[in-house]
Amino acid sequence: MVSKKLLKNMNIEELANKEIQLYDKVCSLNGTIEEKQNQIIALGISNEYNLIFQKYAELCVENIEALKRGLFISWFSFSEPTFLTGINELDKNAEENIVKEINVRIKNNSLDSELNWMIDYYKDWDYIFKEYYNYEHFKTKIMNKEETKLPKIEKQKMENRGQMGIYWSSLNQ
Repeated sequence: MVSKKLLKNMNIEELANKEIQLYDKVCSLNGTIEEKQNQIIALGISNEYNLIFQKYAELCVENIEALKRGLFISWFSFSEPTFLTGINELDKNAEENIVKEINVRIKNNSLDSELNWMIDYYKDWDYIFKEYYNYEHFKTKIMNKEETKLPKIEKQKMENRGQMGIYWSSLNQ
């Protein structure tokens, strides 16, 4: 179990490694859906994931990779069940900080192409972010229903990027 104090000193690569360790634990669990969910909570996996998420939110202004991972985790926590991801309830302040930073980047036209297509992909689940529609630029982007095509995702560019990298790599199989 990683402590908040230890996590504070982790860099982006160490956070990705910790995510993979947690994901491997989730994949190794046995039992029914309910039993797996209970094990995830009892083992502290979802709590550790929330701490990682909070760290990404803390880093997101200076580190666009942390921003991408934080947004992904926020989306993934709603789009996939806990027993598959280990991700449960996330810190709302951290989530809002991520959305706020994306709003600023949209306003300043400073999204990189990767974050841009990621947001376009998430917009099919726009209801997930409904509580953040007070961020005007974010709302406009997430509500834009123009057809966007997912680019060819290079697996090696998704390595060492936590569950986000695993997910995006799986779409090109």
